[in-house]
Amino acid sequence: MFGKIDRYYCTLKYLKKSQIKYLIRNRLTGRKRAVTEAQALAHGALTLWMPRLEQHPDYRKRFSVEELLEGRVTLLHESGTPGGPGWAAPEKSHLWNFNLHYLEFLIPLAAAWQEERDVRYYECFRDYCRKWIADNREGTGDGWHPYTISLRLTNLWICLDGFGETVREDEEFFRELNDSMYAQYLHLQKRLELHLLGNHYFENLKAVVLGALYFKEPGVYDAYKLRLSDEIVEQILPDGVHYERSLMYHKLILEDLMRTAKAVKPADRLWYQELLETIQKMADAMYSLEEGMGRTPLFNDAGDNVARSMTSLLAALREEFLITPSLRRAFPDAGYYCLRDRELKVILDAGAIAPDYMPGHGHCDGLSFELAWKGRPLFVNSGTGMYQGDLRPYFRSTAAHNTVVIDGEEQSECWGEHRVAGRISQAAGEAREDSVRGKLLTCKGKPQGRAVEVKNGNVEIWDQVHGAARACFHLAPGFRYEEQHKNVRVMDQDGGVICTVQGMPGDECRVFREGTICSYAPEFGRIERSEVLEISWQGDGSEHMVQLNFTETRNKG
Repeated sequence: MFGKIDRYYCTLKYLKKSQIKYLIRNRLTGRKRAVTEAQALAHGALTLWMPRLEQHPDYRKRFSVEELLEGRVTLLHESGTPGGPGWAAPEKSHLWNFNLHYLEFLIPLAAAWQEERDVRYYECFRDYCRKWIADNREGTGDGWHPYTISLRLTNLWICLDGFGETVREDEEFFRELNDSMYAQYLHLQKRLELHLLGNHYFENLKAVVLGALYFKEPGVYDAYKLRLSDEIVEQILPDGVHYERSLMYHKLILEDLMRTAKAVKPADRLWYQELLETIQKMADAMYSLEEGMGRTPLFNDAGDNVARSMTSLLAALREEFLITPSLRRAFPDAGYYCLRDRELKVILDAGAIAPDYMPGHGHCDGLSFELAWKGRPLFVNSGTGMYQGDLRPYFRSTAAHNTVVIDGEEQSECWGEHRVAGRISQAAGEAREDSVRGKLLTCKGKPQGRAVEVKNGNVEIWDQVHGAARACFHLAPGFRYEEQHKNVRVMDQDGGVICTVQGMPGDECRVFREGTICSYAPEFGRIERSEVLEISWQGDGSEHMVQLNFTETRNKG
């Protein structure tokens, strides 16, 4: 009992006073029904369509347009048929239900219509919209959550821009859709996620700013522009990384700013220029961290099938804003540091778990690393896979990342789906010419240090801990371990040797090929199997080295 109370206390003490106030308010008023009918007295148009995003192959392959025409939707590797009161699908995860209400799956219909001008795509879009409106008139459930409203409104405005005059000429439907969107826009302003903040609150503000432009409400625009501007300063760190330190959410917020900039450009050139400065910093960070890694780096909550791909974002940045990114090695505010050497790229996480008041997407990945070889992920963190389910605690655990477990304890006390009680502290890092270094204190006050050096094709990992240490090395699928007398070799599918992993005399090595620890999720809803090497030793505070030797295999090649 006291343990549970202590955990709640250690979680709540980091919150802002305003968050606690709004948490209490939401508990008291959260069951009120939304007003689902309103009349939009005016509307304009938003230019949100970006061909390099909406029509990019990386995005189009997520959805089957033929399946959508048949009334089925596949999201996060799960398929279902929208319908019924509130579109509730209790047999599916809460995350799937949330994603269904975003109506993002309608954008590919607009993209297909742009290419083929087949009326079936527009009629299918109209049918889904009308069905959502009819099935969600009660004003309760996930469809009226402020986050789903925020994303749904933006996605609908993207579709309206994509279908252009076709939807405007359909006067009865256009009026019906505008009235529904206006009701959602009004409800959103009453239910801003001030108890949560973070990316959810950012999405709320962005949607209201766009809505104020669309519904021609300049007073609302001015007020929410100021709030969103303040939140940009709060959430985008000076080094350009989003402060939740998830590179997936970083890309989502970058896209938000791109949409906002494009929408405000005709009427607010000064703010447009300010937004471009932030977009440039975020583009630099995205490109510097993801380029050469082969996918979204899996630090904190991240996966490849939620945000737009880096490739499509870079194309849109060039076409829409004439922005090209610059490469950088160090992001000291976020705590990410990069190393490059010929065919290798390494990222080390030496930053805080998250903002103290918003750690819900944080993992126990302090001083973890990811390593790509020839542009392919090789040593990987385990990913996220889900927000609800049995594997959620594992994916957030220390052992799920390429870092060190000390005395069998977690670095931070992650619990529930999105909560953290005690957490790492005093995290710091630095980049040198051929090495990156970091240090932290675990939630139990135990010091941990790590240096990663790249020399002549070898990667040396130097750890400093006190206590029983277990360093984990997670391989990406497509690679396997082969145990030898003094070291462990990393093999590809064809039996070729990629590198050798060698610890120090007295280390114990163990390879896992089954069990929870072998779970790997590069995307949400997709769980694969991987092999994991665990190297154990008794730490006395002195440096302990593990070498990843790529030189021998390169010379043999």
